[in-house]
Amino acid sequence: MGKILSKRATEDTEERKAKRRRDGVLVSYAYTFAEVAVNLIYVPLLLATIGKTEYGLYQTVGAIMSYIISINSVLSAGVSRYYCMYKAEGDERMMESTLAIAKRLYWGISAVAVAVVLLLIPLMRMAYASSYTEWQLDECSVMLVVLAVNMVVTFNNTINIAAINANERFVFLKGTQLITLVCQPVLIIALGHIFPSAVMITLVVLAMNVLCSTLQRVYAQGFLGTKYTFHGWDKWLLKGLLGFSATIVLVTIADQIFWNSGKLLIGYFAGADLVAVFGVGSQIYGAYMAAGMAISGVFFQRVSELVHARHDMKAVSELFARVGRVSFAALFLILGGFLVLGRDFVVLWAGEDFGVAFWVAILVMVPMTIDLVQNLGLTILQVLDKYFFRGVVYIGLSIANIAVSFAVIPGWGVVGAAASSGLCMLIGNGFIMNWYYGAKVGVDIKMFWREVLRCGIPLILAAAAMVIVREVLPVDLLNWPELIGMGLVYVLLYFVVYWKIGSNEWERRAIGSLFSR
Repeated sequence: MGKILSKRATEDTEERKAKRRRDGVLVSYAYTFAEVAVNLIYVPLLLATIGKTEYGLYQTVGAIMSYIISINSVLSAGVSRYYCMYKAEGDERMMESTLAIAKRLYWGISAVAVAVVLLLIPLMRMAYASSYTEWQLDECSVMLVVLAVNMVVTFNNTINIAAINANERFVFLKGTQLITLVCQPVLIIALGHIFPSAVMITLVVLAMNVLCSTLQRVYAQGFLGTKYTFHGWDKWLLKGLLGFSATIVLVTIADQIFWNSGKLLIGYFAGADLVAVFGVGSQIYGAYMAAGMAISGVFFQRVSELVHARHDMKAVSELFARVGRVSFAALFLILGGFLVLGRDFVVLWAGEDFGVAFWVAILVMVPMTIDLVQNLGLTILQVLDKYFFRGVVYIGLSIANIAVSFAVIPGWGVVGAAASSGLCMLIGNGFIMNWYYGAKVGVDIKMFWREVLRCGIPLILAAAAMVIVREVLPVDLLNWPELIGMGLVYVLLYFVVYWKIGSNEWERRAIGSLFSR
């Protein structure tokens, strides 16, 4: 048994931990709303600065690189799981070993990943030779090299992020990410007037990632005193990391295939311009996804304590339902508003050429809501080491999504690709995963949906009423003042209905406490 954590660490009260989690939830949502606000301003400015074709090239390379960067999740989830488990048990020696072993494994993974990128360059040039010009292929090749370096930086910073998360220092973590979020688009737009190219974007992304990673490393080592002392190759820990990571890589590969095959197939069939249209829609549902995933990571350490220290699945189910209610209330504010005003917004925001991006976004966002409301369930699966089933399900759905997209994109274009993804998500998240949570994981899934629907039904009805109002207005397209005015009416109605009908006593106390603070 390793040495026990210091007295100061063990005396970290539950009240202090709960406060850090509350602050983590607040700062996560603040970051997400800032991300949405930045994208609202950034995307149309970027399109005006570098043009539709360059934006499409960046989206294509981003889709390819996301497959490679997903390797980061191969170990990151395993590192977080074991580090949090040993922290809950108070075993400092094994905490150090977890980070040290992971660090060495990441060195090897980085080398392999760079080799894969170098192999991808000629393969990409062959695959897109008929739809992209030679100059466009050269630019994509350069971007892949730059993003490969960025990938290595990301890989080797994961152990610092795991340590910061395990210590529940969410304000600092999101604070550094917020710096990157704000500075990155400002630099890109400024430099875009001098170097209007997709390559410039990747160089700025790399520079900001280096800055953010450096700040996080200094904080983890200097302020938190995180140690990466290598105590030898612990066979049990190494086997656990690699075994758990094999499951995670299955899931991440499935996710990346699922989310990026549409862009790649559209590029193959139609070229960069339609990829740009699909990319605008994906920017919208990507921001929505970020809002849904904002708070689940805050509870990783808490779920670890409930499972490994208290063995209390009833408490896990109650936490799952409580977080689900809060997530739905936050998410449907966005989804309902987009259903009411999304068509007007997309045209005003990106231009008439991108109007179809509304349907790309909505066809994905509606079924995605089920997964996002239950996002804490993924954390529960990771803590319980029951993630493999999700990987198998999503591999199957991803293959089906590619087959359906390949068939419908020539006739239905970007809308067909989005509809295919939405249908697969509904089957996977709406039916299969809910069965698994209830039948195999031990979560009270009936209680979960009973609580979420008590909150959600009044909010859905309020949004439906606003959709009807918008449809009967004798205006084909709202202008910005009209859109903002109607948006404020929707938000006011939403909060009144939530406060009077949708919220429970605990949520009203939490909101009251937030405003009093």
